[in-house]
Amino acid sequence: MTDRETHKTHARRAERARDFIVLTLGGAGLMTLLVISGSLGFVEGLTAALVLFAGALAYFVGSVPPVVSDATSVGAKPATGSRDPSIRSLIHALPFPAFYISEESRIQYSNRHLDEIFRIKHVEGALKSVIIRQPDVLAATDRVARTGASERVEFMAVDGEELWLAHLTSGPAPHSVFVVFEDRTAVHRAERARADFLANASHELRTPLTALAGFIETMRGPARDDRESWDGFLEIMHNQTDRMRHLVSDLLSLSRIEFSEHRPPDTVIDLSDVLSHTILALQPLAAERAIELSLSGLDQKVPVTANWDEIAQVVQNLVGNALKYSPKGETVSVSMGVSPSMAEAATSATANQSRSISAVLLQPRASSEAAAAWINVADSGQGIARQHLARLGERFYRADESRGGEIEGTGLGLAIVKHIMARHRGGLAVASREGEGATFGIWLPRVETETKTPTASVNG
Repeated sequence: MTDRETHKTHARRAERARDFIVLTLGGAGLMTLLVISGSLGFVEGLTAALVLFAGALAYFVGSVPPVVSDATSVGAKPATGSRDPSIRSLIHALPFPAFYISEESRIQYSNRHLDEIFRIKHVEGALKSVIIRQPDVLAATDRVARTGASERVEFMAVDGEELWLAHLTSGPAPHSVFVVFEDRTAVHRAERARADFLANASHELRTPLTALAGFIETMRGPARDDRESWDGFLEIMHNQTDRMRHLVSDLLSLSRIEFSEHRPPDTVIDLSDVLSHTILALQPLAAERAIELSLSGLDQKVPVTANWDEIAQVVQNLVGNALKYSPKGETVSVSMGVSPSMAEAATSATANQSRSISAVLLQPRASSEAAAAWINVADSGQGIARQHLARLGERFYRADESRGGEIEGTGLGLAIVKHIMARHRGGLAVASREGEGATFGIWLPRVETETKTPTASVNG
């Protein structure tokens, strides 16, 4: 029984008690007056008074509703606005933000997850219009309370950064409403990233294809007989084909890495072995560009749980970028080391650029107290402008666009590095200052062991 019904019951009991007293006293007074006046004898008057009292008592007992306690109403359906513990338990058991609106348009029950979306605590008892700040959701609660039909409302929260879906269902009491909120932010971002990825991939592939189609048309048309110009056309077509081949290769590589990113590697390898073999393979490219490759920190074995080929690809992408952006005759420095914690490794990974501006492109998922290894790649190029640092690692963002736009690339190299390091529970950071080069650093957990650790082969 609700507080309102209990109050009404007590009021009715008070009214009937008043009627009983008035009827009894009035009848007794009338009988007394008749006896005193001699109209009735004493015995007849007493008998009439008793009969009148019995009738009034019967009316009182029969007309007053009984007070039924919550404990005695086992199995009864909760009345409107009742504080039903089962509803409260349900709301608190839900893993999503949720609340229950009573017929008085007040939030009767809410759970602790509600603070995640509305940033308001202690909402129980407050009017729904005070707590619900989304007009569409507020209007939906009115419709569901009125019609009983379930609804779903999508809205943006937290300054437009999060997407939420409100599920509204009518409750057991008339005009009551259950509201459960589902976080759709991750799905929304994935859909948006997929759309952007397809749009960028289409654009990047369209450029070389358009160039190829144009030169083929020229060679079949106006330059059909100009064989001397064909060599130049074929050279450009070869470059465009090579660009498209690299783009497709990077797209396939990125897709493969993203597919397995949730599964961390389980093979123990020697990080210094990976670094030395990869740098050795890049020496011809450095010699072609007249750039010296300086390597340090390979005087110890550093066991890490990693995939040999993927870490080699990380080093190849970082060192390859450093070679592209360093002027001829300069030096690209590659360093490796160990740190007692991931936090210290993050500092060591970009230590070459003391006066530069740093940006962490990937926060590691491993514990900050875990023992770590790091690799540092520093070039002697023009550096990267501050406004571009945060965008490094985005798909199809080309570093050359922030360094003069003279060097071509697919814009996927750092994105691949970022996803590989995410799979390895590691981090990625950059430090740069315009005119003073750039330093890229990675760090990941290392294996701590006193015994000799078996390592994987070069081919992983």
